[in-house]
Amino acid sequence: MKIAIMTQPLGKNYGGIMQAYALQKVLKDMGHSPITIDYQTKERGFIYKKFRLAYRLAKKATGKRQAPINLESKIGYLTKHNQEFINANIVQSKYINESKKLKKHFKKNSYDAVIVGSDQTWRPKYSPNIYDFYLDFISKDKGIKRIAYASSFGVDDWEYSVEETKKCSKLAKLFDAISVREQSGVDLCKEYLGVDSELVLDPTLLLEKEDYLALIGDRYKADKSEGVFTYFLDKNEDKKKAADYVAEELNAHVYNCQAKHSLGDLSSEKLEDYKMPAVQDWLASFANAEFILTDSFHGMVFSIVFGKPFLVIVNKERGAARFESLLNKIGGLEHLVYEPLIIYKESIAIKSVTALEDKDLNLMKINSLSYLEESLK
Repeated sequence: MKIAIMTQPLGKNYGGIMQAYALQKVLKDMGHSPITIDYQTKERGFIYKKFRLAYRLAKKATGKRQAPINLESKIGYLTKHNQEFINANIVQSKYINESKKLKKHFKKNSYDAVIVGSDQTWRPKYSPNIYDFYLDFISKDKGIKRIAYASSFGVDDWEYSVEETKKCSKLAKLFDAISVREQSGVDLCKEYLGVDSELVLDPTLLLEKEDYLALIGDRYKADKSEGVFTYFLDKNEDKKKAADYVAEELNAHVYNCQAKHSLGDLSSEKLEDYKMPAVQDWLASFANAEFILTDSFHGMVFSIVFGKPFLVIVNKERGAARFESLLNKIGGLEHLVYEPLIIYKESIAIKSVTALEDKDLNLMKINSLSYLEESLK
């Protein structure tokens, strides 16, 4: 079966890349031919770029911006390693940057099914055009199976406008199967979209540890641990203090594997500070860690995959529901903290924090794989 996958744009986010890789591998193992649609946000026009340049030059002149003014033009260089991984491991369509071209692509190409997911594909502020992620571009009589697998709203409150709710509700009812990544998503589907949905695992949890070790290769050091690995999407001083406390308790050092500055942090004038390490190095950092501290959903996932002791600092602005839903299902809520200062001010007993091993996760994996397989029949 030829399957198109609609997900968030790939390249700048390790978790997004790995969920796309995992879903394709699972589908290939089932005997299907998956293709991830390379759907990106359309670039702004010349006038916008001209005013943006003038604004940035003014900021630079007053010392309020350190980052290069042409940072966006260097994205290819900064994400070079990620793109190499994508090119080698994920089958993608040609580049598409607007709904009209998306519709044209599906008219020209024959697909047996379209899967929306995983990641926050149903969160309006994260998706280029929310209607596209409800497959508005496919005609009703096309005969293509419409499936949502582990699609996520990211949060447990409703962020759609009245108009978006009305239209997406109609589109959701055209789906053959809908599954979501969080329990709150099941409730939101029922209340606002008027559809039933199943709770399933993120694709990254459908693979085995050995699948990821095969990608890592000799970067994996089975004979020794490197220390306390941190993966923070939103860095701050409190999180640094929390990491230092954990390292002190374990008599270890702190290390990370990510760009020194995110693309949203404009405080460095050095281009190299924004360059992202290779995906395999990022994965190996989880595999080699003695302890993991993260505020990322997929940081939490890979802590579980590699069987490491970990704590998750809830990233409220990015959505807490993702963390709470999974850990609640597999009995791991004690790994969750809502403020980094709790770790060091309340002196959490770090040595008592263990890896999360729960039979419920294996059961959910079996059920999730079965759901995906059945939905494609």
